[in-house]
Amino acid sequence: MNKKRLLDKILDNWPAKVICLIIAIFLYFFHQASLIDSKTFVVPLQIIEDGMVMHVGNVPGSVSIVVRAGEETIKSVLPSDISASVSLDNITKKGTYKLPVKITLSESLMEYDPFEVKIKDDSITIDVDRKAIKYVPLMPSVVGDVAHGYEIDSISMNPSTVEISGPESIVNATEHIYTTRINVSNAEINFSTETSFQQLNKLLTVMDEGPFKAEISVKPKVLERTFDSVQVEVINLAENLEINGELPLVTLKLSGNMPVLEDYILSKHAVQINMHDITEAGTYELPLRYVLPANLQLIEKSDEELTVNVIVKTENIEEKTEETSGEGQ
Repeated sequence: MNKKRLLDKILDNWPAKVICLIIAIFLYFFHQASLIDSKTFVVPLQIIEDGMVMHVGNVPGSVSIVVRAGEETIKSVLPSDISASVSLDNITKKGTYKLPVKITLSESLMEYDPFEVKIKDDSITIDVDRKAIKYVPLMPSVVGDVAHGYEIDSISMNPSTVEISGPESIVNATEHIYTTRINVSNAEINFSTETSFQQLNKLLTVMDEGPFKAEISVKPKVLERTFDSVQVEVINLAENLEINGELPLVTLKLSGNMPVLEDYILSKHAVQINMHDITEAGTYELPLRYVLPANLQLIEKSDEELTVNVIVKTENIEEKTEETSGEGQ
């Protein structure tokens, strides 16, 4: 009987009671929701590529994550408590893929309740390529000018090649890696210096980061210079003899180091004709002698020898004439 009366009371005016129950449940959840706060975090996006491929092209550097939790809880959440990553480890072929973004929470966040995490973009589209490695030459990058009159003879690198790794398409298109700047300004002698490499593509990795040693060999430039109208010096001519007329002027071309030759003044003894064996008047074919510094080379000359007309000095003829006249008297 008591059960029947209880059931009658429960069922009495039951539509109103159901409505009140629904309102109570709604008010409960509304109250609970009012205690939940939300906050957006921007966290770095990590690309995990420990397998056969790696990403190419542009990928997002970060993602936006919305966290919902109690007001006090959300104040203690730090960006470092949340990490986002995309894994390429299961991909083996080059192509374009749409991959899910994985969210990882720190252990401290796992203890909170309620705690909700939602990512705005839960997947990204990414281009991948197979990984590759190869050796390429290390090319010196020279700046500045050596001293005037000098030039770079050679530059040797140690090591001469480096190993690079990266996406296959980029590695195959890379023919060499340039060093950082090697300054040769005003250099006159050989020298060595340490250098690194230029990072021209962030997707390429140079396995040996250096430093590398550059050996720079500097040498003087070779200059050729022509000297015209050079007078011939007469040496060892007997005192009673003289040359009839003027000896022709000669031309010669010298070769030598530019710092020496460009300002070189030709000596008056540079071209000589030796009359040591001439003892009487006559016409002679005599060789020319070129007297030049050891560091200069004679590469052309207008004359090997000259025709020389030698006569007795006028005063000697007059003296002999006077002597002959005196003997006749």
